[in-house]
Amino acid sequence: MAPSRPARIVLDDVTIDLAGRQLLRDGEARPLEPKAFDVLALLASEPGRAFSRDEILDAVWGHRHVTPGVLNRVITLLRHALGEDAHHPRRLHTLHGVGYRFSDGPVAPDASPADEPASVAVSAPRLRGGSWILGSALGLLSLLAAVFLARAPDTSPAAIPRTLIVMPLTAIGAGDRDIAFGLSEELISTLSRIRGLRVIARDSTRLATADGAELAQLVQRLGVSHALEGSARQAGERLRVHLRLVDAGNGRTLWTQDYDRDVADVLTLERDIAQAVADALALNLGLAHPVATARGGDADFYRRYLAARALLRAPPPVPVERVELAEARLRQLIAEQPGHAPSHAALAAALDGRAYLRPELAVELRQEAAHHAAQAQRLDPALPEPYLVQASAACRDNQWERCLALYRRATGLAPSEMRAQFQYAMALAALGYLDQAEQVMRQGTRRDPLNQGWRFGHGRILDTQGRHREALAQLQRAGHFGRYGRWFNAVWRGDHAALPVIAAGIGGADDTGSRIYGPLLRQSYLLASQALVDPAVWPRTRAAMREFEQRTGLMNFLSVLDPQRDTAALIQGLDEVRRRSYSSWDLLLWTRDLGYLRGDPAFQDYLRRSGIAAYWERHGLPAQCRKQDDRYLCE
Repeated sequence: MAPSRPARIVLDDVTIDLAGRQLLRDGEARPLEPKAFDVLALLASEPGRAFSRDEILDAVWGHRHVTPGVLNRVITLLRHALGEDAHHPRRLHTLHGVGYRFSDGPVAPDASPADEPASVAVSAPRLRGGSWILGSALGLLSLLAAVFLARAPDTSPAAIPRTLIVMPLTAIGAGDRDIAFGLSEELISTLSRIRGLRVIARDSTRLATADGAELAQLVQRLGVSHALEGSARQAGERLRVHLRLVDAGNGRTLWTQDYDRDVADVLTLERDIAQAVADALALNLGLAHPVATARGGDADFYRRYLAARALLRAPPPVPVERVELAEARLRQLIAEQPGHAPSHAALAAALDGRAYLRPELAVELRQEAAHHAAQAQRLDPALPEPYLVQASAACRDNQWERCLALYRRATGLAPSEMRAQFQYAMALAALGYLDQAEQVMRQGTRRDPLNQGWRFGHGRILDTQGRHREALAQLQRAGHFGRYGRWFNAVWRGDHAALPVIAAGIGGADDTGSRIYGPLLRQSYLLASQALVDPAVWPRTRAAMREFEQRTGLMNFLSVLDPQRDTAALIQGLDEVRRRSYSSWDLLLWTRDLGYLRGDPAFQDYLRRSGIAAYWERHGLPAQCRKQDDRYLCE
């Protein structure tokens, strides 16, 4: 007789309503296809049991004449609905070579797939008489021991994650600040190439060390295991640098080195320091050696180059005037030394970045950026910035393979260059690969945990997936970056009381572009906050939205909430946002709560016009999409 099934299964944040055929996570319903729910009900009704793939196909589809990909897709849908992935399973476990198993036991939040042994069902013969009790007891002890050994955390030194923070070098003299700053950044960039070593990114390093935090605080705040610290000073024509590698756990010095070089030899010194530190880390931590890149130039020129680059590395949002000043100084440096690749690369990145801030000048700025990117790449192929500029252009032109390949190239050359990783995640999301984009965002927040931009991006991806509570946790840590995201998040969660409070802060002094767009945006968001409660306010809201769009030439994203919307026009507008690259809000096209966008025939035209459908045919569909005849159906 088949075991009786309960009406509801409650597991921490997950509730499976078998009678009502509904899955709830964090109290919110997670839509599932009928067959997907049938698979979930089958597995969850007998937790701990290993189901073979054939058993699942027989029970749910009634036969085995379906392709293997059908079950694979259903499992992917279930993992998405349960809020987990194959690399970090909590409930739904893959038994390689067997099938799947559902777990109803306590969830270990830090469990890793590498820590979880493959499950094997063993049937032992029953012993006669009372001896079966002893046999069962011994078997149970053996099983518990095996589980303990398999799941006990590995605390050996080799298992502890290696996370390094490069503390800003102390400038001993008043004129040493630019040199110390430049050496610090170069070390972050070069050391991040060591395989298996996570180097805290520039922005989080700046924020964490701004108030002179002690090493113990950095361990707690950033989870670092090692720190590199030191000083730089100029004495006449000599540059003296002292460096020390420290075990953050106990404060023990692992390596120390003093350098005394000619000031004119600063670039060679920079390279030698980076390589020596990398060698020391590889020796102490058993990691592979990075590749160091040499760049020439004299000391005064290099100092001015570092000063220009520092203008671009200020805490965001960087004022347009500051970017333009940096561009002018970089152009002067290029006029003096046309063969200085880093100046070309920095100017290309500055121009491409300013195009985001000045959409009306984007075409001209990006053309000049492409020129300098090509020059820098010809002079030094190891610089990451040119690949980043070219990747952005490829994405805008719907050259998806080239776009993703260039982003991966830029990230590989400088894993600490977080802009490349951020835009790579956004490119994946633009293609509909939300699960992969979320993983990249999650990795970015680990390397750059104090960067509010990463929190905003991660929150946006989570909201797009329909994971609104998780998104809110990220957006609340995103500062002013997260304000618009928090407003839409409140809409998705139905928290109408929060809407006018959030809207009142939109367009404030800390908002990028607030001096141009702030008052218009604030007014439209305040009105929309009322209109979502009182539909009679929508006419006034539409008037404010139109005024914003007429005066700025930009899309007002509130239009996706308008009951009297033109869906085809919205899809065209969001495509324009993506191609002009002035906002990440083209993700609204993939937002789970805006399914009407993907249900419109214009969505099919968009997929084909943008090259996304062709890319899917070559590389596979996203987890939330499936093909029916010649149409793509996406949740």
